[in-house]
Amino acid sequence: MKNRHKGNALVGILAVIAVLVMIFAGLGLTFGWVTFSDSPDKSTIELNKVELKEDTDQAVKATEKFIKESAESVEQATEEAAEEIKADADQETVTPVPEETQPQPVEPEKEAT
Repeated sequence: MKNRHKGNALVGILAVIAVLVMIFAGLGLTFGWVTFSDSPDKSTIELNKVELKEDTDQAVKATEKFIKESAESVEQATEEAAEEIKADADQETVTPVPEETQPQPVEPEKEAT
């Protein structure tokens, strides 16, 4: 039974690798990183390394910008929340105490005869 689990893990790893290769090939064709050519003498697959590097660098810069902006917005929200909590703590809360009322005497009910 243990061998069966190892086989499933291997199949899963191979499936992930196959999916990643297909994603790279799809992106490569879409962005022009990969080109295929087929002639009677030979078939070739070409990688445009310059364009691939440029697009990767742009993606890295965009990701860095996104992370920086996200961190700044989280920091700003944290500061605003801290100020709000401090303002709430600074305000004195006064709970009104109800006035004490004197108990009213209850008159006994008269029996109807």
